[in-house]
Amino acid sequence: MGHPRPAPGPTPRATAQDTELAELRRRLRTANSRITALEGQLDALATVTANLYRENLELKRKATARPQGRITALPAPGPWAE
Repeated sequence: MGHPRPAPGPTPRATAQDTELAELRRRLRTANSRITALEGQLDALATVTANLYRENLELKRKATARPQGRITALPAPGPWAE
C-alpha cells in the first residue's frame, strides 16, 4: 500500500486568477462607494434646486402682485437749477 498523495497546491494560473478576482472585487467596492456618495450629492442638489425654484416663483408672484408705480427721474441739484 502506498501513502496517500498530498493534495495538489494551487497552480500558478489559479493563483493569478485569484489575485485578479480580488483586485476586481476591490475596484467594484470602490466604484460602488463612489456611486453611493454621488447619489447622495445628486439628491442634495435636487433638493436645493427645487427649493430655489419655489422661492423664485414666490418672488415673481410677489413682484407682479405689488402695484407698479411709474419711475420718474428727479432733477439733479446744482447751480444750473433755478
